[in-house]
Amino acid sequence: MGGIGKLVSTVLILAISLMLAIAVSHLVISFSKHYTRVEVIASSAHHGDPRIVVVVKNLGSKVLSITDLHLNKIPVESLIGDSVQSINPDITKNPIQVKPGERREIRIDLNPSKWSGGEIIEISIWTSSGNKYYAIVSLS
Repeated sequence: MGGIGKLVSTVLILAISLMLAIAVSHLVISFSKHYTRVEVIASSAHHGDPRIVVVVKNLGSKVLSITDLHLNKIPVESLIGDSVQSINPDITKNPIQVKPGERREIRIDLNPSKWSGGEIIEISIWTSSGNKYYAIVSLS
């Protein structure tokens, strides 16, 4: 009976250790989401000049690295030259770094023949930490 008792206690200790390791890793991963606060505002230009200006403000305590931008769930990189004329700063070449407290503007010049007034565009900003931030703009 002594051998079985030792085996059961060893299995219990391993199971508890595994559960604690999973809980701690989940807690550590969730910290990055709590300390990264971002404000995203989008607006569009008027009178036949389809342009979107996305303002990103880092309200968190660490540097935010924007690695990708999507319009209506399509990566902006694949839209350049067709629906999008240009993006400034060019996120397709280098990630955009936004320091804590800093405010950055991303200007997206749209192709006027591909977009019409009243069209609604969902903008999603992807960061190096895997977070996504959203804004919606209506072209006027």
